[in-house]
Amino acid sequence: MQRYFARHGLGVSGLRRAGTGFANEVWLTDAAVLRLGGRTRHAHEARVACGALAAGVRTARPLYWGRGYGLWERLDGEVPGQVQPQVWEAVLDDLGRLQAMPPLPRPRRMASWQGDSEWIGRTQARAGWTPGERAELGRLLGTPYPVVSPTFIHGDVYRLNLLVGGSGDYAGLLDWGQAGWNALEAEVAVMDDPAPALARWGHRLDPDLLRRARLNLRLKVAGAGRLPFSEVRTLLEPG
Repeated sequence: MQRYFARHGLGVSGLRRAGTGFANEVWLTDAAVLRLGGRTRHAHEARVACGALAAGVRTARPLYWGRGYGLWERLDGEVPGQVQPQVWEAVLDDLGRLQAMPPLPRPRRMASWQGDSEWIGRTQARAGWTPGERAELGRLLGTPYPVVSPTFIHGDVYRLNLLVGGSGDYAGLLDWGQAGWNALEAEVAVMDDPAPALARWGHRLDPDLLRRARLNLRLKVAGAGRLPFSEVRTLLEPG
């Protein structure tokens, strides 16, 4: 790992592995963060983060990036054990800044929202979907759903991508790999606690699309072994 830091003249004091997410392996030093991921769009993340910083969003500054890796400044703060209401409100403020000053131009033609329906087959052996469940999952995730009001979103706002300071105050938002133009419902679906977002943006949300987005996320998380399939089935129930 040291070669990535040395390549750009960065020290390795305190080097240690922080963990592995869905797409990246993460290493920390006292001053920088290394994210390794062969499929991650590191240049895209850096560009979006620079735009977010210009909009006033609290996030890390990209330092260097190349094929398969990105180096970032390390913000002061830690991942919270539980996200407090005041932190969610501050996060929503930052997301509002992102929406008001998008880092990337809006596409001329916005694609419809569509779930990752391949996860239905990939999880069949473990979940034991009934024919009826497979049909409903296919309908909800496989049918294109129009995005009426495209919004620039972070796309992965949950506890592990948030930092808080020693006093518990919000310190920053990390990981821009999923950022882009999408439905606002896709932003809210990822949140550990969607209640503050529903209170603030409820009038802008389509309940049917929000359900589909939440179902899509839960299916992928369950497929990764991080959630019981009963949580997916709960969203399949009428009402």
